[in-house]
Amino acid sequence: MRILELDAGNSRLKWRLLNSGHIISHGFLANSEDWQYELPKLLDQIGPVDSARAAIVSGDERFAQLSAAVNQHFNVSLLKAEVKEQCRGVKAAYPGLGVDRWLAMLAAHHLDRAENKEPCNKMVVSCGTAITIDLLSAGGNHLGGYIVPGVGLMKSMLHTRTAQLPMVAAETSTIMPGTSTAGCINNGILAMAVAMINTQQAQYKTACGKDCLVYLTGGDATLIHPYLGECYHHPALVMDGLALAFEQEGSNSVI
Repeated sequence: MRILELDAGNSRLKWRLLNSGHIISHGFLANSEDWQYELPKLLDQIGPVDSARAAIVSGDERFAQLSAAVNQHFNVSLLKAEVKEQCRGVKAAYPGLGVDRWLAMLAAHHLDRAENKEPCNKMVVSCGTAITIDLLSAGGNHLGGYIVPGVGLMKSMLHTRTAQLPMVAAETSTIMPGTSTAGCINNGILAMAVAMINTQQAQYKTACGKDCLVYLTGGDATLIHPYLGECYHHPALVMDGLALAFEQEGSNSVI
């Protein structure tokens, strides 16, 4: 069975195609592109599918657009993932949790089993438009988390809310003090993100008296990963959670 999976975030539409459970192709479409033109081309490129499912954080209008396009191209309904209080051994800390964070936790919780590891406490960190941190106990209890602006959003806020600071588009690869205005912004924002993640990991380890592994995903994960402690980088964490959620409920059901 060929299954199309979509992760519609605030900056990009990530997609992958599964055939009998194996990933055969994947990619993304930037939200800044002309979707009316690019989306049909993308679906033509993907080819026929038997089923389609999606995680949507970019709004109902985006889901309606994706759903109509998928139905027109493949004659299948686009199934939309929605958060449940309990699913696949994970229990949400509060209602209204973002579906991307929820799916990432489902995947992280099951990585222990997939990799034959002893269950452990985790921090699930997504570094995208926003940086989100979710604390997850070894038993699957979500203990809450944090949401702060991501690296790009912090740069944009500094530029738009100050009179003279420039918009810095270049990526940075160091947390050392900057020697120019652009360097100070770049390195400072990266240092803030790294410090937050490392501090919360240390705090969680102290509070529970056990190790806490970081599971990292998101578009800016490669910038942050080198400066973290014990950490596993899983770029497809949300997609993996999407597959797990629908595997639980059946391919023709919305979770």
